[in-house]
Amino acid sequence: MYLANDEAEAAKPASSTAPPSADATEAATAAQDEILVTGHVQRGAVATNVPPEVSLNSAVIQSLGAADLTEVFRELAPEIGATPGTSGAQRGPAIVLVNGQRIAGFSSIKDFPPESVRRIEIYPELVALQYGYGPDQRVVNVVLRDDYRALTLLGRYTMAPNNWRGLYRAKVDLIRIGENAHWNLALDYSHQDPIVADTTFAGSLAHIGATPRHTLAPQDDHLTISGASTRPIGAISAELTGSLDLDALQSRPGLLSEDADLLVQEGLADLATGPLDRVDRTARAQTSLTLNGKLDGWRWSTIAKLDESTRLTRTIDASSAAALDTILLPSPTMLGERCNGASNTDCASTTSRLASGDAYLNGNLFALPAGAVTAALRTGFVFANVRGDSALQSTDLHRSDISAQASLDFPITSRKFALGTLSTGVNAEVHRLSDFDTLSTIGSTLNWSPIVPVNIIASFNRIEQAPSLLQLGTARLVTPDLREFDFATGTTVIAQQIEGGNQNLRLSTSRIAKVRLQARPIAAADLTLSADYTWDHTRDPIMSITAATSATIAAFPDRFTRQNGFLTELDARPMNLDWRKRQQVRLGINYSTAFGGAWPDRNAAPASGTKPTVRDQFQIALYDTWALQDRVALKAGLPVIDLLGGDTLSDGGGTATHRLELQTTISTHAVSADVSGVWQTPTTTTTSSGEALTFSQGITLNLRVQINLADQAWLRRRIPWLKGNLNLSADNLLGAHTTVHDARGVVPLAYSESYLNPTGRTFRITLRKRFR
Repeated sequence: MYLANDEAEAAKPASSTAPPSADATEAATAAQDEILVTGHVQRGAVATNVPPEVSLNSAVIQSLGAADLTEVFRELAPEIGATPGTSGAQRGPAIVLVNGQRIAGFSSIKDFPPESVRRIEIYPELVALQYGYGPDQRVVNVVLRDDYRALTLLGRYTMAPNNWRGLYRAKVDLIRIGENAHWNLALDYSHQDPIVADTTFAGSLAHIGATPRHTLAPQDDHLTISGASTRPIGAISAELTGSLDLDALQSRPGLLSEDADLLVQEGLADLATGPLDRVDRTARAQTSLTLNGKLDGWRWSTIAKLDESTRLTRTIDASSAAALDTILLPSPTMLGERCNGASNTDCASTTSRLASGDAYLNGNLFALPAGAVTAALRTGFVFANVRGDSALQSTDLHRSDISAQASLDFPITSRKFALGTLSTGVNAEVHRLSDFDTLSTIGSTLNWSPIVPVNIIASFNRIEQAPSLLQLGTARLVTPDLREFDFATGTTVIAQQIEGGNQNLRLSTSRIAKVRLQARPIAAADLTLSADYTWDHTRDPIMSITAATSATIAAFPDRFTRQNGFLTELDARPMNLDWRKRQQVRLGINYSTAFGGAWPDRNAAPASGTKPTVRDQFQIALYDTWALQDRVALKAGLPVIDLLGGDTLSDGGGTATHRLELQTTISTHAVSADVSGVWQTPTTTTTSSGEALTFSQGITLNLRVQINLADQAWLRRRIPWLKGNLNLSADNLLGAHTTVHDARGVVPLAYSESYLNPTGRTFRITLRKRFR
């Protein structure tokens, strides 16, 4: 047994002159042969006994060919589980930790370059409870390098050969990461050209002369200015962030000649409004302060946020064939600007303001034979305001939300028992809302590892959720001249669509049960097999209906307007349905291995005078989301809608039975590649006349090839100063898009490819230059 210094001194005999006994001599001899092993917590580790579902090292992260962490998370969507509909309570975005600590949000690190990250770990929802978050969010831990600094310049050009659409991006990022502190500043601008229709129906605009051509895809200009700083203040780690986002969309809604022919045939030629000029501008400013520390063995943190955004949309008659503005960005002074209600008929504005804060505490309460009982406690507040103004409606909504949450975890057995490691937990959360009274969440968890390679997590939660203020109070916006498929008549019509908030929304209640099995069957290989089962029953779910079927029209006749028997208006604002039941299984495999020789890690600081090395890496992840049930009751007493059996609530068809997601990378010191793909089974929807429409998605395949210019000997000899990364990418390489056809192979006009997928496949070239 090893003794500390003070304990060893106390164990010495009273007189040092006495001859040693035989026992003492034997103990001294044994001590000479003793080996002391001292363990330490891995840097940036998450404070949990739950193993990560996926752990990705720096070689895999860099081989994704991403410009920043925003694109890294987008590429890792299969691993993070960001598949639409994977949980019933509308799973929120993943909780992001940095070096095992809470941060204000992903926005504070979204601009970090991939080279600044040592590893990324993905954890199940159980870990979110341990960090004071809800039971429906996964956790992603980003572990940064402890010594990294760089100025990164990025230039990108993307081209869509189907229509020669151009997409451009330029970014400057300055970052410095130390062992206990880091900061960064970023300036990011992107531009997307519009796609303009070949011909536009002149109609009522004949008096103008040349008819302005309408757009199939809008022009988009976006500018982000952001910064973050994290540094220790004594024993406390403090993070301060700020960002400003400016975005402008320019579009020109209108009709093609064949669209106008439909209105003439229906006797509704007077509804042809001609091309319109629409400008949709958004300005958003955010700031946050996060503190993390320890107190007597307990971890604590506080987060405070301020967030304000304004979206202003103006729609006017097109008065000439003049082109859209080459570059259009709103001014930051637009924050707080609003339309003047009914007196401003061409304007719709929504302003949102939010102030929030919370305090979190986690630690051990007391010990049991199998280990310590741990507790995670959180309390917080949110004060929010949403104001919507348009000619159709004006709203001014306020909400205060005072909340408290507690999660307790009780160890039942430890590894020394035949049963293995077993723990159970309970969690509860209460929200006191000013406009919806008191809402609660209660749940329980079970975490069992019968043997080291196998882990089973089960949970059940009952969640009461209020509609957001944006769902209640977003300004009402009308978009005319849209192609809509009328499932009730089996024909394509030209109609206008209404979007915005709905002040009549009620809270929804979800009961969600989940079971996850994770296994690492081969000890010597980084291979993970997983299976997740989810059962969800939601009362009063909040959804938007965009399909005019006989069932939706019978349930909500006021949402669909007809003239001469033809659909002319569709109200797509969110509403409460009666209930929705879903079941699904998600199967996954994740494997990675190193191969080849070691090569210097250019992004790591030397340790003890030696340069760290990494090896070539191969990684693959494949997931299958298998929908077992998706049934919806629109209203009590009406027939149940089966979204897996030919029914639909969306103009995009029903729910696919299987959705396959692939993400794989291979990385060497000179070249790396990433291949990702998505495919889902076709769905079939039956119209009221009995005709079947088949919705097929095709295989969406993306390819990234990244060339490390510094490792190209032939290029280094000719241009020694040219260092950085050259990325060649192809998105939607096969040109996949939603294909809709009837039994005869006929494609309805509403589902023509030019409307569903105007951009098509794209090819891009990105050059990133880092100065260190």
